[in-house]
Amino acid sequence: MATGGGAVGPKAFDPNKIYDVSAEELRAIQERAKMRAALKAEFQKKVSNPYRGVGGYVFDPAIQRFLSMRANHWEQFKPTPRNAAFAFFSTLVPILFFWWRFEKDRVTLDQKCRRGEIAYKDREWKFI
Repeated sequence: MATGGGAVGPKAFDPNKIYDVSAEELRAIQERAKMRAALKAEFQKKVSNPYRGVGGYVFDPAIQRFLSMRANHWEQFKPTPRNAAFAFFSTLVPILFFWWRFEKDRVTLDQKCRRGEIAYKDREWKFI
């Protein structure tokens, strides 16, 4: 049980009690906090405006940059040996490994069936 009778919860960040930053760093922190608060207020005002127009969304430059990057990704792509190695090891190597494994299993099963080591009634795939 908590002692002291005060409210239990996370302590709030108090930039005035930061002792390991200089005065100008503290001023920069406070400026950034003011800018964040102003941007949040502006965004909230735009989002909650019932007369915001036909589009129905708020233009966000960061989202626009992200969508533009996704649309133009292949125009900016530069092939490198590392890209080629990644493509080779993530596509061709697994395909070749599994082909080799299944082919080996198929050949050994066929050889066992032809030699008579597996009876017809004990075969899992009777129609192959």
